[in-house]
Amino acid sequence: MVNEAYTLQDHLAELRKRLIKSVIVFCISFGLAYAVSDFLISFLFQPVKQSLPSGSTMVFTALLEGFMAHLKVAFWAAVVVTAPFFVYQAWRFLLPALYENEKRSLRRLILTGGILFVFGAVFGYWVILPVILSLSLGYASTNLQALPRLQNYLVFTLKAIFLFGLIFEMPFVMAGAARVGLVPRNYFKKHRKAAYIVLFLVAAVLVPSDIFSQLLIFLPFVIIYEIGAFLSSGFTNK
Repeated sequence: MVNEAYTLQDHLAELRKRLIKSVIVFCISFGLAYAVSDFLISFLFQPVKQSLPSGSTMVFTALLEGFMAHLKVAFWAAVVVTAPFFVYQAWRFLLPALYENEKRSLRRLILTGGILFVFGAVFGYWVILPVILSLSLGYASTNLQALPRLQNYLVFTLKAIFLFGLIFEMPFVMAGAARVGLVPRNYFKKHRKAAYIVLFLVAAVLVPSDIFSQLLIFLPFVIIYEIGAFLSSGFTNK
């Protein structure tokens, strides 16, 4: 049952309490992440280390670039670490206003969405980054030395990890479109051939010169699409 006893002041006080907790946990996480930022940067360097030609190394060209790189890595590491706590605090804040069936649905949504995001981030780090870096740094030669800039590499790496985490959330977008009636429930199943062509073109754009790498990216995209098609087919149009 929905708890109707809460007043506006109660809700604001509850929100304030949970925001303060979240900020405190984030600050602690940021401090700890900065303390181990050398290790985190070394971990993020693994894909580029495998692709750098012999004699090449990472460089930074601005006086504060190294310091700012550590701050940015610590910040995003703190965001990742505290994300489950933020979600839990939001869940606890919304809990009194939800019916039992809404609680179960939201719980499944949060859990499944979190798992898919993690899988997407891992896929982006372990599969996509090495392929793209290998191709881009492969242009290095005796006349063209590869000296990737620290700031650019870290921004690119963090964006790629976050982007593929979001891409793996596509099943929810597809299911949501069917749930609210934007598309018929079997729309994605009926148009899977066209979708496969588009997905393969995306893989071809990401890695234009290697068919094996294209397939390595294309197949997970197909699995994501099929999950979304399956979820969306379970909804009926209103």
